[in-house]
Amino acid sequence: MLKEIETQSRKNKQLKKWLILFSRLIALSSLILAFTLPYFPIQSNVFSRKLVSIYIDNSQSMLAEGENGQLFENAKNKARQIIKNLPKNAEIQIIDNSLGSSSNKIYSTVNALRFIDELDIHQKPNDLFGSLKMIQSKYKSDSYGQNFSFLISDFQIQESTYDLNLDSTYHIYACPEFPNLENNLVIDSVWLVKPTIQSQEPIEIMARIRNYGQNNAVSSKLSLRIDGSQRLVKSINILAESYRDIPMSFVNKESGWIGGELSVTDIPIIFDNTYYFSVLINPSIKVLELGMHSVEFLKIFSKDSIFDFTHSTEEELDYSSLSSFDYIILNQLPKISSGLSNQLKKFVFNGGILSVIPNKKKSMLTPFFNELEVANYQSLVNKQISISPSSIQGSFYKGAYKRIPSNLFLPQIQSCYSLNSGPKSDKVLYLKDGSEILSKTDIGSGSIFQFTVPFDSNLNYVASELFVITQLKIAFSGRNTQTIASEVNSLNPIYLPDISGIIILKKGDLDIVTESYKHSSGSRIWLNDEVSESGIYSVLNSESILTAKLALNYSRKESHQNYLDDESLENIFLDAQFTMNENSLASVLKSTGDIQNGSQLWKVFILLCLIFLLIEILLLRFFKS
Repeated sequence: MLKEIETQSRKNKQLKKWLILFSRLIALSSLILAFTLPYFPIQSNVFSRKLVSIYIDNSQSMLAEGENGQLFENAKNKARQIIKNLPKNAEIQIIDNSLGSSSNKIYSTVNALRFIDELDIHQKPNDLFGSLKMIQSKYKSDSYGQNFSFLISDFQIQESTYDLNLDSTYHIYACPEFPNLENNLVIDSVWLVKPTIQSQEPIEIMARIRNYGQNNAVSSKLSLRIDGSQRLVKSINILAESYRDIPMSFVNKESGWIGGELSVTDIPIIFDNTYYFSVLINPSIKVLELGMHSVEFLKIFSKDSIFDFTHSTEEELDYSSLSSFDYIILNQLPKISSGLSNQLKKFVFNGGILSVIPNKKKSMLTPFFNELEVANYQSLVNKQISISPSSIQGSFYKGAYKRIPSNLFLPQIQSCYSLNSGPKSDKVLYLKDGSEILSKTDIGSGSIFQFTVPFDSNLNYVASELFVITQLKIAFSGRNTQTIASEVNSLNPIYLPDISGIIILKKGDLDIVTESYKHSSGSRIWLNDEVSESGIYSVLNSESILTAKLALNYSRKESHQNYLDDESLENIFLDAQFTMNENSLASVLKSTGDIQNGSQLWKVFILLCLIFLLIEILLLRFFKS
């Protein structure tokens, strides 16, 4: 029995020794392998060219503060660390929101670091989709085998669609920069209350102020400056996640172009604290009565300083002067010569307003109407019927009455012409039986208004309040609400007064030369990324004469505080190999290690070493021989 016990004990000792030896060998082997830095290659073709793309969001929202300071500076520092951790022969593409030619270049590590040092905030909103398209284009055009893209941004939500179809050869590393969500007070937009602006009369504007904060109301001062002089200061208080429309008014003594500046005090995001606008103060609306002279038009247009009223017969008229008028009334002309017809057609196409008043005799204006492709007068019909009340509730008379009185007197018509209106004509004013009294047809940039009521047999209507209101609405219809501001990075044309050829945009010491193109109502230009600063620009013609003022503002698309979350980012890159890096340098540097050697395994072997050392300790302590 003792001999059997001794044999069993010897076997247990031998097993313990073998287990301890095995644990020590595995632990030691794991430690040795960890120092050799083993890895799994990302792809079987480990010798394929690798494109390293780094997107640095340099939009205005990156001016916000995060836990470690300004987001933009943090993003640049993170990009520097990524580049320093790459192989010296790495091919690096750096993309910013300008998406210019520099975003399509390949940089060495030294040149990439130099480029990042010189990178500054850009006026364009963040364009993650455009950046990814540029990465994809470079990857395919230069026949790379793998792509590693580092996206450093606050990932602010923009109106974009991400239909990219990135496959598994793309390795996307999202590197978010998280802002401190505080209040952000924004001057969202500014507009004119009335379209026609005159000197010596109040100019009314409306400013929409938004608070994108989520917690508290914000108080601030809203300041108005006109041509550099402060005119008005208002105290404002805007509730969180809401806006207010603030009315403001001022008087300017002189006509011409003025430049305005509205500003609020709000930090740290300041690009949207100022809104620039420019306004043309018109000296008057020029009205020409051509044909018979009616005292009714004289009463309407000669007693108000906003109108410059002129009467002329066709024999006295200088055709070349027609383009200087805003509104022309053809008052009971029996016929129109071919020369006048051509000039009137040009006048309407270029934005002029023309109205036709027929007489009781047979109209001879058919050739002119046919040339303009508008309705022709038919037979004169005698009827005694009132104007329909529903006709003054249409869009043309909108704003003419604050409230349409229930006992409003609408005149009775004695006779009127019938019109064979076409599909382009709008019935503006009509009788209770549906017959037209006034028809409007848009032609080119202008409009022609055709009255069907002869003056000499309908004095009741001509003397009514409705006739006066109708004439004023027609005269003002040519003056559309001014576009008082544009965006710095706008891709749309900007419309200016008639300027031909080369023009100069001047702001302080900054001169930008561009070309204007003729348009039916003046000229238009495209900025094409030539302007990068907001402000009031003087528009000079080729002789350096001021012809307009142009107000440019930064886009407000960067003002909100809505950001893509982890799930939304993952959905964008469903087919690519996507990694969401924590907002830490260690996480980013690990991703750069993956580029060089694939998936690192040294941590796994260190863990194995520790596990088998622990097993050895347990064997020594608890395994009984």
